[in-house]
Amino acid sequence: MSSENHQMMRTISSAVVQPAESEVIEMLIEQTRFADTPELRSTAIKLLEAGYTLTATATKMSIRASTLFRWARDPDVAAAILSGREYRRQVLGSGLELAAEQALDSLVDVATDPDVAPRDRVKASEILLDRCGITPETAKTAGQIGQTVVIDVDFDERLARIVANGSSSALE
Repeated sequence: MSSENHQMMRTISSAVVQPAESEVIEMLIEQTRFADTPELRSTAIKLLEAGYTLTATATKMSIRASTLFRWARDPDVAAAILSGREYRRQVLGSGLELAAEQALDSLVDVATDPDVAPRDRVKASEILLDRCGITPETAKTAGQIGQTVVIDVDFDERLARIVANGSSSALE
Protein backbone atom coordinates (compact mmCIF):
# COMPACT_ATOMS: atom_id res chain seq x y z
CA MET A 1 0.00 0.00 0.00
CA SER A 2 1.39 3.40 -0.95
CA SER A 3 1.93 6.03 1.70
CA GLU A 4 -0.91 8.13 0.21
CA ASN A 5 -3.34 5.21 0.41
CA HIS A 6 -2.16 4.41 3.93
CA GLN A 7 -2.71 8.05 4.97
CA MET A 8 -6.17 8.05 3.36
CA MET A 9 -7.14 4.83 5.16
CA ARG A 10 -5.92 6.30 8.46
CA THR A 11 -8.04 9.42 7.83
CA ILE A 12 -11.12 7.34 6.97
CA SER A 13 -10.71 5.04 9.95
CA SER A 14 -10.27 8.01 12.28
CA ALA A 15 -13.49 9.54 10.90
CA VAL A 16 -15.55 6.43 11.68
CA VAL A 17 -16.43 6.48 15.35
CA GLN A 18 -16.69 3.08 16.92
CA PRO A 19 -19.58 2.82 19.38
CA ALA A 20 -18.65 2.55 23.01
CA GLU A 21 -19.35 -0.72 24.79
CA SER A 22 -22.16 0.89 26.79
CA GLU A 23 -23.82 2.06 23.57
CA VAL A 24 -23.66 -1.42 22.06
CA ILE A 25 -25.18 -2.88 25.21
CA GLU A 26 -27.99 -0.29 25.15
CA MET A 27 -28.71 -1.16 21.50
CA LEU A 28 -28.92 -4.86 22.31
CA ILE A 29 -31.20 -4.22 25.29
CA GLU A 30 -33.51 -2.09 23.13
CA GLN A 31 -33.60 -4.71 20.40
CA THR A 32 -34.56 -7.36 22.94
CA ARG A 33 -37.13 -5.14 24.67
CA PHE A 34 -38.90 -4.22 21.39
CA ALA A 35 -38.49 -7.57 19.63
CA ASP A 36 -42.07 -8.69 20.28
CA THR A 37 -44.06 -5.46 20.43
CA PRO A 38 -46.59 -5.54 17.58
CA GLU A 39 -48.15 -2.20 18.64
CA LEU A 40 -44.84 -0.40 18.35
CA ARG A 41 -44.07 -2.07 15.03
CA SER A 42 -47.56 -1.15 13.77
CA THR A 43 -46.98 2.49 14.71
CA ALA A 44 -43.63 2.43 12.91
CA ILE A 45 -45.31 0.98 9.81
CA LYS A 46 -47.94 3.75 9.81
CA LEU A 47 -45.29 6.45 10.11
CA LEU A 48 -43.15 4.88 7.39
CA GLU A 49 -46.17 4.61 5.05
CA ALA A 50 -46.94 8.28 5.76
CA GLY A 51 -43.58 9.16 4.25
CA TYR A 52 -41.33 9.45 7.27
CA THR A 53 -37.80 8.12 6.84
CA LEU A 54 -36.39 5.42 9.10
CA THR A 55 -34.38 7.98 11.04
CA ALA A 56 -37.31 10.40 11.41
CA THR A 57 -39.59 7.55 12.50
CA ALA A 58 -37.07 6.41 15.10
CA THR A 59 -36.77 9.94 16.44
CA LYS A 60 -40.55 10.40 16.64
CA MET A 61 -40.92 7.06 18.43
CA SER A 62 -37.94 7.66 20.73
CA ILE A 63 -36.24 4.44 19.71
CA ARG A 64 -32.92 3.79 18.04
CA ALA A 65 -32.74 3.76 14.27
CA SER A 66 -30.91 0.44 14.52
CA THR A 67 -34.11 -1.14 15.84
CA LEU A 68 -36.02 0.06 12.76
CA PHE A 69 -33.21 -1.07 10.47
CA ARG A 70 -33.53 -4.52 11.97
CA TRP A 71 -37.31 -4.43 11.57
CA ALA A 72 -36.83 -3.45 7.91
CA ARG A 73 -36.14 -7.13 7.17
CA ASP A 74 -39.80 -7.84 7.93
CA PRO A 75 -41.87 -7.82 4.69
CA ASP A 76 -44.55 -5.53 6.16
CA VAL A 77 -42.00 -2.97 7.32
CA ALA A 78 -40.09 -3.20 4.03
CA ALA A 79 -43.34 -2.62 2.13
CA ALA A 80 -44.10 0.40 4.34
CA ILE A 81 -40.65 1.84 3.61
CA LEU A 82 -41.20 1.47 -0.15
CA SER A 83 -44.70 2.92 0.08
CA GLY A 84 -43.42 5.90 2.09
CA ARG A 85 -40.58 6.45 -0.38
CA GLU A 86 -43.07 6.50 -3.28
CA TYR A 87 -45.33 8.89 -1.37
CA ARG A 88 -42.38 11.26 -0.71
CA ARG A 89 -41.45 11.07 -4.40
CA GLN A 90 -45.01 12.01 -5.42
CA VAL A 91 -45.17 14.90 -2.96
CA LEU A 92 -41.80 16.22 -4.06
CA GLY A 93 -42.75 15.77 -7.71
CA SER A 94 -45.94 17.76 -7.21
CA GLY A 95 -43.98 20.50 -5.48
CA LEU A 96 -41.47 20.61 -8.32
CA GLU A 97 -44.25 20.78 -10.91
CA LEU A 98 -45.81 23.73 -9.06
CA ALA A 99 -42.43 25.46 -8.82
CA ALA A 100 -41.86 24.90 -12.55
CA GLU A 101 -45.24 26.45 -13.38
CA GLN A 102 -44.48 29.45 -11.17
CA ALA A 103 -41.04 29.86 -12.77
CA LEU A 104 -42.62 29.72 -16.23
CA ASP A 105 -45.20 32.33 -15.23
CA SER A 106 -42.40 34.56 -13.92
CA LEU A 107 -40.46 34.25 -17.17
CA VAL A 108 -43.55 35.05 -19.23
CA ASP A 109 -44.26 38.06 -17.00
CA VAL A 110 -40.71 39.38 -17.51
CA ALA A 111 -40.74 38.64 -21.25
CA THR A 112 -44.03 40.50 -21.79
CA ASP A 113 -43.71 43.40 -19.33
CA PRO A 114 -43.05 46.62 -21.29
CA ASP A 115 -41.59 48.23 -18.16
CA VAL A 116 -38.78 45.65 -18.01
CA ALA A 117 -35.53 46.50 -19.75
CA PRO A 118 -35.44 45.11 -23.31
CA ARG A 119 -32.28 43.14 -22.55
CA ASP A 120 -34.05 41.36 -19.67
CA ARG A 121 -37.14 40.66 -21.81
CA VAL A 122 -34.94 39.16 -24.52
CA LYS A 123 -33.08 37.03 -21.96
CA ALA A 124 -36.39 35.77 -20.51
CA SER A 125 -37.59 34.98 -24.03
CA GLU A 126 -34.37 33.09 -24.79
CA ILE A 127 -34.79 31.06 -21.64
CA LEU A 128 -38.41 30.25 -22.53
CA LEU A 129 -37.40 29.14 -26.03
CA ASP A 130 -34.52 27.11 -24.64
CA ARG A 131 -36.76 25.37 -22.11
CA CYS A 132 -39.21 24.57 -24.89
CA GLY A 133 -36.39 22.98 -26.84
CA ILE A 134 -36.38 25.63 -29.54
CA THR A 135 -32.71 26.37 -30.06
CA PRO A 136 -30.50 26.29 -33.13
CA GLU A 137 -28.67 23.24 -31.72
CA THR A 138 -31.80 21.14 -31.19
CA ALA A 139 -33.19 22.08 -34.57
CA LYS A 140 -29.99 21.06 -36.35
CA THR A 141 -29.78 17.74 -34.53
CA ALA A 142 -33.42 17.06 -35.33
CA GLY A 143 -32.74 17.59 -39.03
CA GLN A 144 -34.90 20.70 -39.27
CA ILE A 145 -32.24 23.00 -40.68
CA GLY A 146 -34.73 25.24 -42.49
CA GLN A 147 -36.74 25.86 -39.32
CA THR A 148 -34.10 27.01 -36.87
CA VAL A 149 -34.51 29.92 -34.51
CA VAL A 150 -31.61 32.33 -34.66
CA ILE A 151 -31.26 35.05 -32.05
CA ASP A 152 -29.27 38.03 -33.25
CA VAL A 153 -26.65 39.04 -30.69
CA ASP A 154 -27.31 42.74 -31.32
CA PHE A 155 -31.09 42.32 -31.22
CA ASP A 156 -31.48 43.60 -27.67
CA GLU A 157 -29.40 46.71 -28.45
CA ARG A 158 -31.43 47.43 -31.60
CA LEU A 159 -34.65 46.88 -29.67
CA ALA A 160 -33.49 49.32 -27.03
CA ARG A 161 -32.75 51.94 -29.75
CA ILE A 162 -36.20 51.39 -31.27
CA VAL A 163 -37.87 51.88 -27.90
CA ALA A 164 -35.73 54.96 -27.17
CA ASN A 165 -36.31 56.57 -30.59
CA GLY A 166 -39.86 55.44 -31.05
CA SER A 167 -39.22 54.62 -34.70
CA SER A 168 -38.37 51.67 -36.93
CA SER A 169 -35.37 53.41 -38.52
CA ALA A 170 -33.04 51.74 -36.00
CA LEU A 171 -33.71 48.39 -37.69
CA GLU A 172 -31.73 49.45 -40.74
